[in-house]
Amino acid sequence: MRGYFYESPNSFDELLAIVKDTSNEVKFLAGGSDFVPKLSFELDQIPKEGQKDLLIISLDNMDLNLITENSTEVKIGATATFSQIKENKIIEREFPVLIETINEIAGLTVRNVASIGGNIMNASPAADSIPTLIALDAVFVLNGPNGVRKVDAKDFFKGPGKTIADEVEVLTEIILKKEEGHASFKKLGRRKAETLSVVNAAAYIEKENNICKVLRVAVGSAAPTVLRCKEVEDALIGKELTQENMRIASEKVVDAISPIDDIRATAWYRKKVAPVMVRRAMEAASNAE
Repeated sequence: MRGYFYESPNSFDELLAIVKDTSNEVKFLAGGSDFVPKLSFELDQIPKEGQKDLLIISLDNMDLNLITENSTEVKIGATATFSQIKENKIIEREFPVLIETINEIAGLTVRNVASIGGNIMNASPAADSIPTLIALDAVFVLNGPNGVRKVDAKDFFKGPGKTIADEVEVLTEIILKKEEGHASFKKLGRRKAETLSVVNAAAYIEKENNICKVLRVAVGSAAPTVLRCKEVEDALIGKELTQENMRIASEKVVDAISPIDDIRATAWYRKKVAPVMVRRAMEAASNAE
């Protein structure tokens, strides 16, 4: 049976020293709303042969929950909880779509604990925050023994539970650039609240004289990762933002997704509703003021 060890560093230098000195598997702990249940499940199972010991490193003392801004961008610390983000005046002013999104995530008790960074690093294809972050063209900042690097949100995810981050890299912040357009998030679940997405979608639009100038669309719970849908974007950019044009463009999402059958829905159903969710997100973003 593998051993379990816990550290709670007070600085990045201390964290990096811990990481460099260990040969164990490393997991970083923020809110723990996903990780702790998984760990509890693991402890209930028959131990696997040859597993490395697990080192859990808490980020509680790292001051990674701050939300700051300058003239061009907003930075969200990775351990900021969804409740903190929702209640923040900078987010309310600059990115109301994040509040719209958070209102669809779990319930209040979970939002008070769950961090945006944990939701990102969990890399669920059905995560609700990720389509919105991709539509907002977010940049993720990683810090590890080899230094700091920035990765576009759309390039970050490699499969269910998999990202391009190394095991010993910490997601420290999310950078959102201030833009002139509007965004919206739409979710379809099996019930009205506290449910995982059957399909979700987010859209960001900039327009001039009702002509689509910039469009970013992301869809979740319809492929191994949340997808940026260039097929939809290319079908609408340069065209008038009419309901018919948005409907035609939204149908292109079927060419991008590769859904599966699971406990929440069939692949067939997801292919039917994905265009609807994309269209609703685009219409809401187009009509926002």
